[in-house]
Parts: sequence; structure tokens; C-alpha cells
Amino acid sequence: GQVNACYSDGWKCQHAWREISSMVAFRNTARGQAVTNWWDNGNNAIAFGRGSKAYVAINHESSALTRTYQTSLPAGTYCDVQSNNPVTVNGSGQFTATLGANAALALHTGAKGCGTNPPAATGTSFQATATTVTGQNIHVTGNRAELGDWSPASAPKLDPAAYPVWKLTVSLPAGTTFEYKYLRKDAAGNVTWETGANRTATVPASGQLVLNDTFRG
Repeated sequence: GQVNACYSDGWKCQHAWREISSMVAFRNTARGQAVTNWWDNGNNAIAFGRGSKAYVAINHESSALTRTYQTSLPAGTYCDVQSNNPVTVNGSGQFTATLGANAALALHTGAKGCGTNPPAATGTSFQATATTVTGQNIHVTGNRAELGDWSPASAPKLDPAAYPVWKLTVSLPAGTTFEYKYLRKDAAGNVTWETGANRTATVPASGQLVLNDTFRG
């Protein structure tokens, strides 16, 4: 089938779920830190720290879990990167929280305030109708590093699987306004730019921007 965006045509895009994507920074912060303050209920709920840098609690039970957790984190207010809610750790390294069934909580020193993280990357789908001859491909470039910074040599190639519609999805920060243009390039590296002014678009705050264009010239 035709894949237009995440969350359609069978694509679940788990890499973009908060529960998964937020743990990249957690892992980077916890790297090299020993396991500390282990706790478990003897069944399917566990919690542990990674030195004084991070702490995670996981409740894989069918009912909610409320308890006071002991950590080695410095006192302060952290952002639970799983729920984007604040959690306050006291001077003894403790906090009290309720975890719902099959839920988790994750704190790390790189997330001390909710809502202060960098803008999330949002999908921008380029869909350009263009005819080519054997050996030619359609590329897109623009004023973003993700688009090659106007360099034909670095311009990402679109996929011709739905020819004559060429497609490519690129991650760009939410809210970004950018300029772009399509070009044809052959195996020898010869480049033909489409005619007309630079195109402009703005990535939405959430979801995917779909650009349905026709190669000009």
C-alpha cells in the first residue's frame, strides 16, 4: 500500500512514542553509571537508579502502584520523561508517586523541568510528481542541514516506488519554516533545477506536513 504518514497504513512509528523516544536522553545521561537503589515487589514491578544521574520505575502489574521511592538523585524537581509531569525529589533522595497499571516513570538529571526540552522532530513528507528518463532521480534540497543546505551533492533522493510521484519523509523540528526546491540528477552528477522561486513551508507543531508538489520545468 501507499504509506503517507505515521499511524496509517499499518505503520505504528513506535520510535516516535514518548515512552521510547524520551529514553534516548535517559540512556545518554545514565551511560556508565552503576545500578543503585534496586527495588522490586517480587513480581512484575521494579525500580532502580543509575548512580546519581537517573532513576526508573516500571509497573507491569494489572493494578496501580503507590509507594515512596529511594533514589540517589540530588534534591530538586525533575520531569518524568514518560508522562511529562514534574516529580519532586526531597533532600533524602526520596519521592512518592503512583504508577498506573503497565506504566513507567523515568527521571534523569538532563530533564529538570517539563516543557523545556528541544522541539520534537516532526515528519515532513515530500511528494513530488516528476517524469524522468533512465538514470535520472529526483532530489530535494533547501536551507536546512537535513535537506543538504542547497548543495545538490548532499540533497536527499526521493523514492520512485510510486512513480511518477517521488516521495521522501524527513524529520524537521516542529514549527520550523524552511525553503526548498526539487532537482533532477543523473548518474554522471548532472543537475537540472526546477524553475521558479524557492518553495516555502512550515512544519506543524504536531503531526506530519505533507507537501504535494509538481516538478516545475
